[in-house]
Amino acid sequence: MVEMRIKGDQVILRPAIEEDRRAVYEWMAESDVTRSMMGPPHYSDNPIPTWEQFCSDYTSHYFDGINPLLGKCFIIEAEASPVGLISYNDIDERNRRTELDIWMNRESNCGRGFGPDALKSLMKYLHRELGIIEFVIRPSARNTRAILAYLKAGFERLEIEPKQEVAEYGPRDYSDSVILIKRMSTDDSI
Repeated sequence: MVEMRIKGDQVILRPAIEEDRRAVYEWMAESDVTRSMMGPPHYSDNPIPTWEQFCSDYTSHYFDGINPLLGKCFIIEAEASPVGLISYNDIDERNRRTELDIWMNRESNCGRGFGPDALKSLMKYLHRELGIIEFVIRPSARNTRAILAYLKAGFERLEIEPKQEVAEYGPRDYSDSVILIKRMSTDDSI
């Protein structure tokens, strides 16, 4: 079986497998990028998950590919090395929408264009293969570097009341979540 890979301008996205799960957790919860997304002192509203909590959120389907409509993780590779992770969550088939998550594995891989390229590449793939027309990403307003990367990838800020956000998109990770949306038409190529 040929492993599916998604090629961007700078990065290649390869499906994450179960053997990647521990490294992915460490990149999120134990690396030098962790402090820019979660945990005290800046993100006490979004504590660093334990390994068990991470596994409860990122269940097997993110790593085994058995049910792509429930979500999938991809390792972002650049220059033949892993530089981060990107994932999409369960597909809202009625609205043809999914929420994306992304993080780099270390600070030295931030600000190099890998994130926007990974986002554009995954969105193009999901649009083409699964008919997704709306992509959502919800960072903290405090994570200005991430927000700039998402804007660079074509996202636009959606002004919405917190109560309406929760009703439409589910629980917030942050008290100051920012809703960023990328909508595509059926003939959009990103």
